[in-house]
Order: sequence, then C-alpha cells, then structure tokens
Amino acid sequence: MLFKYRYKSITILFNEVLVDPWLFFTGFKGYGLVGYITTLYLAEHLGCERKGMIITKYMPEAVSVDEKGLVPPFDIYHCSRDESDIVVLVNHELPSSMERTRFTEAIARWLRRTGFREAVYFGGFDARFRSENEEYRWIATSKWKKKLSAPGMIKGLYVVGPLALLLLFSELNKIAAAAILPYSEPERPDPRAAAVAIKVVNELYGLNVPVENLLEEAAKVEEMIAQIEQQKEAREPSGAERAYM
Repeated sequence: MLFKYRYKSITILFNEVLVDPWLFFTGFKGYGLVGYITTLYLAEHLGCERKGMIITKYMPEAVSVDEKGLVPPFDIYHCSRDESDIVVLVNHELPSSMERTRFTEAIARWLRRTGFREAVYFGGFDARFRSENEEYRWIATSKWKKKLSAPGMIKGLYVVGPLALLLLFSELNKIAAAAILPYSEPERPDPRAAAVAIKVVNELYGLNVPVENLLEEAAKVEEMIAQIEQQKEAREPSGAERAYM
C-alpha cells in the first residue's frame, strides 16, 4: 500500500506500514558532503530498503541508477531494529531554493504526524573552528533530552541552509531532534567526518554500524589530495626560477 502525505507543493510517498516509528535520519550536501555520505552509508549498512521518495514542484532534473534500479533525488529507506522502525531520507540533490522552506516543513510535519520518537540530522562544521581535539559539535531542539559527549554549537555561529530550516521546523513541531556536526573539510568530500557522525549514532542507539570502510575511503581521499598537491608543486617553477621569468 502506498501512503501519501502532502503539504502544499511537497508530497511524501512511502510504501511501508510503520509499527513503531523510532528513528529518522537525514542530511544534506553541505560542508564535506557529511550529511549525504552519512545517510547513504547508514541506509546501506543498516540493511534498509528503498520504500519511498519525496516529490516536489521544482524537482531536481537528475536521476541515477544503482543495483536496485532508478534512484530518485530524494530517496526514502526503511529498516527496523527489535521491531522498531528506522527511516533514512537520502537527499542525493538539494531541494530547489524556491521551496526549501516547504520541503523541510513538510518533513517535520510528517515526522510529527507519523509519531517518530527521535530524529537525527547530519551536517559538516567548518574545521577552521575546531578547538583542540574536538571531533564534532551539535545542536538540538528543546524536546531532545539525550546528552552527547561533545560541546554544543558555538555561540555566535550559524547553522545555515536546509539543515537550519529542518531544525527550526522540528522545534515548531515539537520533534525531539538533534543535528550532529562533525568538523570537516569544507571544500572536498570528507568521509572521515562522516565516520565521526556514525560513531555518535552508534553510541546513542547501539546500532554497531562499522566505520572501517569510511576510514579507508578517508585515507584514499587524503592520499589523492596529497598526490594532486605534489603534481601541482612539480608543475610550478621554484622560487629562483620564478625570479628570472
């Protein structure tokens, strides 16, 4: 049976009966692609199955394919633990700027209507603000009651983009939600930061999702960047050579 939830120009399609709505995960393509990498990895390693999508008025004009078929821009996965439901929204694309407010408000309203107990969102936090050995910061709605091991969001700094809107509408809809913000490299995909987010989720909910693959990917990314920098330096003339050009 296909369930539909519609809010203005946003339609959430979901092909699953939720017995005990427990956890909702999502994130967006921000700093280091942390939100995207984390949700994609969770959906795969929790054994979730594709069960729905979000349709918008201004849909991104991009689809891809995987081993299970066509991949829509806003992809909803479902799995369960101990008969409790886990739903992961993987945003392969960003919603149009013309309807990001409606997109995030529709999600928050759907979470409230469906009765999810908690929601966790993922994003990246610019590594230039890192203090000593901190791995992440976090920010939560007033309904969130769990304690995390890291300090909260730095006062005076902003969460921006659709993640900020989702937090705002989660507050207004009385959703117990938190955004996990690992320090990340803003200009490149950062799977190491995504591994930090996965570790936090494991600690909060005992999901035991392995992070070794992400750490291996991080090492590959760092090695690739080092090689690019070496090649760049090799192409550039030395200081003495530059002086005489």
